[in-house]
Amino acid sequence: MDEVAVRNRLRNKMIRPTIIPQLVDALVVEHAVAREALRLGFAHHKSLARGLRGVQRQRTVGDLFEQSMEEETYIDMLRVNIIAGTGGLLSHAPRRAQTALMLIDAFQPEGVTKLAQDSVFMMPHLGVLSTVHAQAALEIFEKDCLVRLGTCIAPRGPLEATGNLAAVRIKMPDGSDRVEKIARGELKRIPLKEGEFAEAEIDPRSNFDVGAGPGHALKTKVEGGVVGVILDGRGRPLALPDDAVKRRRELIKWFRAVDAYPEAALERYEKSL
Repeated sequence: MDEVAVRNRLRNKMIRPTIIPQLVDALVVEHAVAREALRLGFAHHKSLARGLRGVQRQRTVGDLFEQSMEEETYIDMLRVNIIAGTGGLLSHAPRRAQTALMLIDAFQPEGVTKLAQDSVFMMPHLGVLSTVHAQAALEIFEKDCLVRLGTCIAPRGPLEATGNLAAVRIKMPDGSDRVEKIARGELKRIPLKEGEFAEAEIDPRSNFDVGAGPGHALKTKVEGGVVGVILDGRGRPLALPDDAVKRRRELIKWFRAVDAYPEAALERYEKSL
């Protein structure tokens, strides 16, 4: 799709914000815009969540290799345990995998992070209800509002790394063991149903971290969901190839890995490369 066509679609959406995409192409464009809107909003939030300016603090040589003063924020994605999305576009995405991928691409979680979404955009209303009847609001939130999408496992480490970033051994609910590799630039989806839990041991490479420190294995319980467990080896920050054809191939590969869009549409995109 050329730039003029994309701009026309976006202008049409601005004029008629309540229209629903009828074609996969229009849906993909809306989801792309949503990713960027969420990413920019979160970046702004992180820029506000930092220490007071003008306060003197002791610095060491090691700080030279950490974030700069302008980039410092209290938000450490390795310590974020859950990301939940709300809003009409996320709640009404035709496939839950689309919502999961939008949340991962926009917020770029690190380590082990649960993903959830608002089923029918009721979180704001439950917030109001909680001021009147807190218990009722909590029960509706847990039973009818929150949709468990699954868990994302994404090692933090150097962008220039290649090969396998971590090995993951998962003891499935049926007692079987499943061993997977998190490879650089790859997305992988492991089916694990909503309400199911699995014991996972994540063993990262020496310079990668999943929450227990660089190179240290982490044993944890992962929660399943409508999408399952997603292994993300694309690195942080998420970087796309500059070459247009390579970039499109990567996107198609990631969409296919989590079954985000119909296969017929992905095959059509491949043929147009």
